[in-house]
Amino acid sequence: MDVFSTNAEFLDVNCYAVRAAGRSDCILIDSGYDCAPGLEKLLSEEGLEPRAIFLTHGHPDHILGLTNVLARWNVPVYLGAPDRYRLDSPATTLNPQFAAMLAPLVQDWNVPEADDVTDGQSFEIAGLTITAVAAPGHTEGSMLLRVVDGEEEVIFTGDVVSAGAIGRVDLPGGDPQAMQESLRAFATLPDVPIYPGHGPASRVSTELATNPFF
Repeated sequence: MDVFSTNAEFLDVNCYAVRAAGRSDCILIDSGYDCAPGLEKLLSEEGLEPRAIFLTHGHPDHILGLTNVLARWNVPVYLGAPDRYRLDSPATTLNPQFAAMLAPLVQDWNVPEADDVTDGQSFEIAGLTITAVAAPGHTEGSMLLRVVDGEEEVIFTGDVVSAGAIGRVDLPGGDPQAMQESLRAFATLPDVPIYPGHGPASRVSTELATNPFF
């Protein structure tokens, strides 16, 4: 399995393309503003064609690239069901300060169609098995995405867990108790690489040993 990444300009979101061994198609993880040019360059260089977009959660910094990405690649979008409402009006799902900052970025927003994803749901796409694990706390619909190619597994953690940190829980939809339960569940996962929504990659064992929130 190959994991490629590019960074969206708004809040430096990691946007990923994942390819199974020997394949020329892929899946995309998250769609930050504006990731489309970087993705187009990356996919062209690697000879990849996306088959689906999985969103780790519905915060604006992870979804605002969808308009341009979907204009380039007409593929299905998958998002945790409790976060589905966040696609309708991204700027209004956070606090007023964020809403003002986001206003210029949502002028051309087109509400995308998206399929709801539920806890434990699995998909077979582009030679990969993708299993969604509900991990609320940062948002109601935050998901860990376990991606498997044969015997190899990686986990896309969105803003649930990153290198040395976890996602904030003080925005609308955040829940400190739910986050603690999600972190306990994370601690039971196999020791595989993790790819967060922001910052560098890590491993489950590294975070359990060094992340102060565990």
